[in-house]
Amino acid sequence: MEPGDNLERAIEQLHMRTRAETDRRILHDAFAALLGSASGGPSEIVTRRWPITALRRFAVPTAVAAAVIVGFVLFVGVPSHKTVSLGQIQSTLAKMDNICISTFRAGEGEPFRQVWASKPLGVKLFKVGRGNQAQFTLWDVPHNAKKTKFVSSGYIQTEAIPQPMLAELEKTEAESYGLVPFPDVNDVPEEAQWIHLEDREVAAVVPGTEVYDLTWTAKSTTGELGMQKMWRLFADVRSNMPKRVEWYAKLETEDDYGFELFSVVTYPTKEDIQDFVRKTFGPRPSDTPEYISTPGADR
Repeated sequence: MEPGDNLERAIEQLHMRTRAETDRRILHDAFAALLGSASGGPSEIVTRRWPITALRRFAVPTAVAAAVIVGFVLFVGVPSHKTVSLGQIQSTLAKMDNICISTFRAGEGEPFRQVWASKPLGVKLFKVGRGNQAQFTLWDVPHNAKKTKFVSSGYIQTEAIPQPMLAELEKTEAESYGLVPFPDVNDVPEEAQWIHLEDREVAAVVPGTEVYDLTWTAKSTTGELGMQKMWRLFADVRSNMPKRVEWYAKLETEDDYGFELFSVVTYPTKEDIQDFVRKTFGPRPSDTPEYISTPGADR
């Protein structure tokens, strides 16, 4: 027996009477409002089918309309969220003042690349490699300085930033850090698919997130088999801020994707990044307050 049949029988047994026309109008409006709040998916298909059938079979008393709505929600459910677009995710990232992205190879517990970026400070700090082989590169736009530190020797090399690089460095798009697959949402292939993944087991990897998959084909220019790519995003359920991304790939002839890389995204404060830069390279000129003499002290 279908859940809807049980609900209809319960309503019929209430034996409440009102004007039929009023009943139909109120219930129709109630269902219309409920349907308007649905955001798609399998549950929307069910909701569009059952209420119309119910209205045709009998007139429900006005006093029972609320009970019908409650029962309807319990049976078929109404999504509590709306799927966000890739463009919305990129827009959210563009608004972030401070960000840290740590990228790992599949199966490894230590990042091989990290990026810290701060709009208020005007700096981007990159770390590649691990341990004694690590290398830090700081792009300090306000002071037109590029600094490179080799951990093995402790040597710090300082040079001016080439003018063509300044304009690029003033941008803070996350795609320049390897977080998102396309520099611009308009560059996403037409055949690409953006899917909200409703899988509790996958979402449990990062609690409090919604999971989205972007899949596309990276076509070969040599006539060889293209690669199927998948980018998985774990976005905060409230703010849409990315917390983790995963990269997968497979040949067109293969069935399963291979897990390649993943990045963990955090949002430190400006002070956190400033302290880390100071610890790595020493104070920046703006970190040291200029001496201002007291009027009349030199007389």
